[in-house]
Amino acid sequence: MILAGGGGTRLWPQSREENPKQFIKLFEGKSLFEITLDRALQVVPPSRVIISTSAKYVNLVRKYARRVPAENIIGEPMRRNTALAMGVAVTYAYKKDPEAVIINMASDHLIRPMSVFVSQLHQAAKIATKEPYLVTIGIRPKFPHTGMGHIKAVKKFPGYDDVLLGEKFVEKPELPLAEKYTESGEYYWNTNLFVFKANLFLNLLKTHSPKVYAVLPKLQEAIGTTRENEALQFAFQMSPAVAVDYAIAEKLRKFICIPAKFTWTDVGDWRVVWDNLPKDTNGNVIEGPKGRGEYIGMNSRNNLLFLDKKIIVTVGIEDMLIVDTPDALLICPKDDAQSVKKIVQQLKDSNLTKYL
Repeated sequence: MILAGGGGTRLWPQSREENPKQFIKLFEGKSLFEITLDRALQVVPPSRVIISTSAKYVNLVRKYARRVPAENIIGEPMRRNTALAMGVAVTYAYKKDPEAVIINMASDHLIRPMSVFVSQLHQAAKIATKEPYLVTIGIRPKFPHTGMGHIKAVKKFPGYDDVLLGEKFVEKPELPLAEKYTESGEYYWNTNLFVFKANLFLNLLKTHSPKVYAVLPKLQEAIGTTRENEALQFAFQMSPAVAVDYAIAEKLRKFICIPAKFTWTDVGDWRVVWDNLPKDTNGNVIEGPKGRGEYIGMNSRNNLLFLDKKIIVTVGIEDMLIVDTPDALLICPKDDAQSVKKIVQQLKDSNLTKYL
């Protein structure tokens, strides 16, 4: 199950409402969505991939996912956050196969190496088949991170090697708490790499977020009938907008956590893009959605130049982000990459929506 409906405001001005970050060609000439789909197809055949995206992105998804059956691509009529997006996709899977085991993937992650990732997903799926608990894969924190959910998992889960008993999820802790969690060695980052039986997820939603669950039984009845689109529209109109982290995860007191043996990166801003692309001898990343573009730099180091058609020239700058598009240019210190989201909000407040 791939979730691909987000907006990606921190990668503005390349990421726009009509072409958000998961569809921008950022790495090795591929978009994050293409990379995620390749990853999914290492685990299951195309017929077992379900993609949930905004209705406006369905054609983009089909462009890249031609082997995935059209009925497996769900067009969300409006954004209602991840609890409903996952609930709807799980309902479709459950309708096809009540015994389905589902792996949830976001469409904006970089994961390496593929072989280790696939092996751990197979392990998670086998455990989810046998045990009546949600399974997640956690990442050892590299630093105190206030933008990541955290998982407490210390004790071994009986009967398995390298598998832990999850005790609680904490969504985006404040810095003092994040520092405490990282120092303790008892916490992992929550990547939303959830693995579960379809019926387990629906029951958890029913128990912990009944208002989200309430719209799903009628949708399940309507799938495959002439009422399907109407039922899907009704579900999104009536459900509250809530992240799965709050709807389910934070309310769990027993689950399974598998510590990741692969490297994982959430491509959340332009600084992360710079971190993960090849650099020249001066530490500059020179890329663009249509190739490298034209760039001349003098005494310029450790910058990201994401170029369009015009030539960009820099003199004596360091640690900057320069992202060029036909109608907007971003110039920003790398350390302020997260602030790009605030610029997007300011554009909205100033009614400059043509640049979004």
